[in-house]
Amino acid sequence: MEIRLLGPVEVVAGRTPVPAGRRQLRVVLAVLAAAAPRAVPVALLIDRVWGEHPPLRAQQAVWTRVAELRKVLAGAAGEPGPLVSWQPGGYTLRVDPDRVDLHRFRRLAAAARRPGPERVTLLAAAMDLWRGTPLAGLGGEWAARQRDSWQLERLDTAVAWAREAVCVGAHTAVIPVLRDLVDDHPHSEPLATELVRALAADNRIGEAIAECRAACDRLHRTLGIGPGRELRTVRQALLSGAPLVPPAGAGPLVLPAQLPADVAGFVGRRAEIARLDGLPAAGGVLAVSGTAGVGKTALTVHWAHRVRERFPDGQLYLNLRGFDRAGPPRDPAEAARLLLEGLGVPADRVPADLDGRAALYRSLLAGRRMLVVLDNARDTAQVRPLLPGTPGCLVLVSGRTTLTGLVAVHGAPLLVLDLLPRDEARQLLDARLGRARTEAEPAAVTEIITACARLPLALAIAAARAVARPRLRLGVLAQELLDARGRLSVLSGDDPGTDLRTVLSWSYAALSPEARRVFRLLGPVSAPDLTVAAVAGLAGVPARQVEPVLAELTRANVLTERVPGRFGCHELLRGYAAAVGSEAGAPDPTRRS
Repeated sequence: MEIRLLGPVEVVAGRTPVPAGRRQLRVVLAVLAAAAPRAVPVALLIDRVWGEHPPLRAQQAVWTRVAELRKVLAGAAGEPGPLVSWQPGGYTLRVDPDRVDLHRFRRLAAAARRPGPERVTLLAAAMDLWRGTPLAGLGGEWAARQRDSWQLERLDTAVAWAREAVCVGAHTAVIPVLRDLVDDHPHSEPLATELVRALAADNRIGEAIAECRAACDRLHRTLGIGPGRELRTVRQALLSGAPLVPPAGAGPLVLPAQLPADVAGFVGRRAEIARLDGLPAAGGVLAVSGTAGVGKTALTVHWAHRVRERFPDGQLYLNLRGFDRAGPPRDPAEAARLLLEGLGVPADRVPADLDGRAALYRSLLAGRRMLVVLDNARDTAQVRPLLPGTPGCLVLVSGRTTLTGLVAVHGAPLLVLDLLPRDEARQLLDARLGRARTEAEPAAVTEIITACARLPLALAIAAARAVARPRLRLGVLAQELLDARGRLSVLSGDDPGTDLRTVLSWSYAALSPEARRVFRLLGPVSAPDLTVAAVAGLAGVPARQVEPVLAELTRANVLTERVPGRFGCHELLRGYAAAVGSEAGAPDPTRRS
């Protein structure tokens, strides 16, 4: 059995198409097949099938469509047991990914990025899987997003195939495919450039010159721009009779694999992962923000590992040190240099200034599908020079501040992490301590979760203390944590990254002096949140003067505006504020760390 998405959605048994039913059934099949072998939550299925207008009993409608799909697949596969199974995370299509043309295409394209004589054959096989417009006949926002994303992958692969074919003298086969793609995508300069090269390699110089002129005319007429560097170079060579230079980037690509190790036993964040899974796969920018210790890096790295196969040209990772004991935030020029080195640029070829480095970085990423993780960002200004200039790459940015500039200018989706729900906090402790130990003292586990304010870092530190003292009763640990005066001392570790007080101090150090003062004043307050007027009263200033300070504290995710006009923070931050406020002669507690 084969499932086809790169054209009309079809199920094929042997060589015989099997009717896949009405549109809704084909959407369910496409969603599950595109995600396989990952599970798709019911809520995500509802959104992708019906969008903003789900039926009144949407969950029952999903059950019905899944039951119908099971019958279709059972008849096609001739195998016992349902090929669509249910698990706590949602519905899963139990099928070898190579039976889905989309996944087979991606596997072949990824294999072709490794050096070897078989690259042209692999790329040709990948291109042969396309049968027209992907998801043809399916409407809706999800299908449209995926269609655009997969078409980008197709164009990138076609360009890579053409370059390899010209280099090894196998250009004849690519010319008709490139002609069709240029007709469908007339503004794709890389496609037009490779078509001109292939025609010239086939000694069809007149056609190559005509195609080059037509491409330049299209760019000028419809976009108001001239040709890029590669098309200009090809045009000049054609008109002067000089041999065409090999395409930039031809030959083996550097495939960085810089992601840190995934978090062992990662649990929770189901809703956040489902939202991330639902984003378009065509690349772009995604921002993750949240307060100190809430698990931004853990979630970002975990999800990056989850999707890295979508980006066969590799993964770049860089800690921007926005909030870090290791030193001041990385200068964008230094960050660009490190990223260029990760792409294989020799040190003596790295431009001296930021503009030159950023331009070279964008040039090297053009036409590639790469995952870039920029962790621990200070602000949008630090990140902006490190963004690719063309689609295809995905940039994941994490930081403690709310990166509204990325949202406003680059249209980046923003995921703001909150404290863990209680059930996920309990799962974290179960995973770290073992179910036998947590089930033996359920009340103590509840108290530990409360004392740690459901903050992932605090829970992880508390669990580490319990693991290091296997004979310690969890009830004793809970009592130590419930003592507000000593809680920050209990939640300490053997390095700055696992010492809660130190981690919180990095956020405090980034605040303006007035924001620090207001934050310290909130420490002794027992109320869960305060109005603007109440904060102004504490600070002894007019409300209009305290509003920008509250905005700064909120942007830094030190305070949260859970209800419009009311500001508060979790108990651990409040305890830290009280601690730094009571330290006589230590106005800047970051010196302690």
